[in-house]
Amino acid sequence: MRRHVTAFAFVLFGVMAFLGAVSAQRVGRQVMIARTCTAVLEGRHADALAASENLTGSDLDGRYAAECRCRALEHSGRAAECVALLDPLLDEAPDFVPAPDLAAKVVRARAERGEIRAAGALARRAAAAHREDAALAQLEVEMRSRVEGEPAVLEDLGHRLAAGDAGLGLRLALAVAHSRRHDHARVVEVLGETPPARGHPYLGFWFQARAWALAGLGDLDRLKATYAAWRERGGDPHAIQADYALQLSIAQLPDPEHDWITLLRGALAHEDALADPKVPAALYLRWIGHLLVAGRSDEALALYDRASARYEIPGITREQISQERIVASLLEVPGAPRDGTLAFRLAEGAPSGTLWISPDVASEPDVAFESHALGPGAPLEIARGVAVTPQRWVFRSGDRTLASGSAWPVLGGISEIEIVPGAPAPPRRYAAAARPPDGRRRVFVIVPDCGDWRLVQYLRARGELPVFDAMLARGHRAVLTSDPPVTAAAMEKLVWPDRGADVSMLGELNRLGLELGGLASVGRNPFDFLAALLPEGQSLFERVGSGPHVAMNLLFSHGGVAAGRNASRVGPHGARSEGETIRAFRELTAAEEIAFRDATSRRAREHARTIAAEMDAALSLAREGEVDLLLLRLEPLDLLTHELFGDLVGTQQDDGRSGLLDAYRYIDGRLGELWNALDGDDVLIVLSDHGARTAMEHATDAIFVAVGGGIPPGRSPGRPEIAGVPRVLAALFGQETAWPETGVATSGWEAATTEFRAARAGAQDAPAVRP
Repeated sequence: MRRHVTAFAFVLFGVMAFLGAVSAQRVGRQVMIARTCTAVLEGRHADALAASENLTGSDLDGRYAAECRCRALEHSGRAAECVALLDPLLDEAPDFVPAPDLAAKVVRARAERGEIRAAGALARRAAAAHREDAALAQLEVEMRSRVEGEPAVLEDLGHRLAAGDAGLGLRLALAVAHSRRHDHARVVEVLGETPPARGHPYLGFWFQARAWALAGLGDLDRLKATYAAWRERGGDPHAIQADYALQLSIAQLPDPEHDWITLLRGALAHEDALADPKVPAALYLRWIGHLLVAGRSDEALALYDRASARYEIPGITREQISQERIVASLLEVPGAPRDGTLAFRLAEGAPSGTLWISPDVASEPDVAFESHALGPGAPLEIARGVAVTPQRWVFRSGDRTLASGSAWPVLGGISEIEIVPGAPAPPRRYAAAARPPDGRRRVFVIVPDCGDWRLVQYLRARGELPVFDAMLARGHRAVLTSDPPVTAAAMEKLVWPDRGADVSMLGELNRLGLELGGLASVGRNPFDFLAALLPEGQSLFERVGSGPHVAMNLLFSHGGVAAGRNASRVGPHGARSEGETIRAFRELTAAEEIAFRDATSRRAREHARTIAAEMDAALSLAREGEVDLLLLRLEPLDLLTHELFGDLVGTQQDDGRSGLLDAYRYIDGRLGELWNALDGDDVLIVLSDHGARTAMEHATDAIFVAVGGGIPPGRSPGRPEIAGVPRVLAALFGQETAWPETGVATSGWEAATTEFRAARAGAQDAPAVRP
């Protein structure tokens, strides 16, 4: 018995000794980890790396060591090693989530390796662990959307928010996502009514996001209350004053007590107190824009000189404002000379070629460029009128573009332009893939917001819009008049052709309000409360969808753009349904990254991602075959125009390098894909809601090009009103209407439509045959 007791005691002693040794080892490891982290805090990163060489692991202590070692690696310029250390530990320990910034680095690294699903799963895990971190929540939305689709992700996160299982980070991330969709009401909803606590790092962002949404909704009372609450929470009064002026100017929302210029001037009275230099630059830009719209170009030029001495003012140049002054002065003197001379000379050693130049300013904007032989020696002199928009030129050798740019004629003088040829840019090609007619007509209308005829013709002269070339060669075109040149007004005319048909005081007030929409693509009508009193009538979608056809609206109603319910379908026979919400954006492919090589700014690339998703939707609907009439608006093109148009004016050789021109080239290529997805009975239409006069102002001339379905080539005479387009669209489906007739379609077009209607007369009341 004693022998057994002695043996047991020996074993017990051995176990205790072993446990003591393990405990001692763990304590020793913990001491080394503590030294590592202390060294990081004290900036002794080499010591931290030396101490932590063998301390990391998936256990709790090892995770602490890994995070501290990661910090030392980052500060030593070895960030990739930090990610390589954490990545496998996150798989080994499913409950491990490092600090938010470290987790985000691993998420992005996985995405860069193409492991999008794993990146999304980790982003979701990290965002759940750090509920107050908005950057991680936004990363979850982005990564999961690339796999699941943004609509599904937003719906899932909305359920999480409604269940109370969400922190401030998710609220802010959802606000960002819905703001991309211009869904102002949803932004206000997801933010909630309670702002973060005083001093919270997201306090200003929360108030700015809410203010932007309320301004878009036109809710001035709640907007003012929001700014008052921001001040009570300790917000910087100068920053709040500046934000209020900017939000009202951008949303075109009037303050009954102060006009926009007064508000902007007041905010800049304290410009030195504004911490972010981008804020006073934005205030000056808006102020200059309002002055130009008001015809006060002298004041605008003086203000630009004052502002540009301290800040970079994007989207507008001194030369452009000076041109506004010159044109304004010419209009005051009837019969005064308005010409200047452009003198083109080749740089030394340049080969001979052909100079293509835009027509005189008095010509219609869809007129093709003129060609002139240009060789070494004496300059080529061409007289041109002075205008707000510059002349554009392209120098080519055969079918290769060697140089291009713009120039403003000097009144009564000579502007010398030296052409320096660069590497030849080969022309782009379009491979048409005509599909045989199937006895059923579909009409797809793509609306590039702020699409401008002059930029189209410039890129055509460069040989870079082959799809547009083919459409113009085979189809029907027009220069439409869109007056006032505001998206809200154009959408109203397209969707509700009968609204306000009888001119009245109410109608005139409503039209005045639309004109006040001014600069922004979603300018708000201050008299929009009158819309309910105006005769609305049947919408275009309701009319086409009343028979055997299906009409779909993707005009993106938001803010002041009342274009009916977005993503809604009508038909067949009046049935209504909600179409699947399309993605607000998608990542660009490798080829698309190259196509948008000049879209260098973050904002420009965001717009590119949105255009890509929207054109995906059009192509998908064409291939599915369910929709007969589609109207889809590419609203980011307007935003790109206001941001980048100023880079394309002046006397300069730009060689077509611009993020804005990248968008035109990209849209042209996607139109080719869409055209190839349609068949011989179908019609593809490109229609802009207005053009671009300057970076700050819209132009009243709009693009209209229609091809396919037996429509004969040609051009509508004059400048038909955009209000005549709905009648034409209805006629393409064999429907006669009393909607406005403005001359969009010629007699040849009407004949083709009549023939189509007669040939299909027996099938008009039968169910549509769909794949």
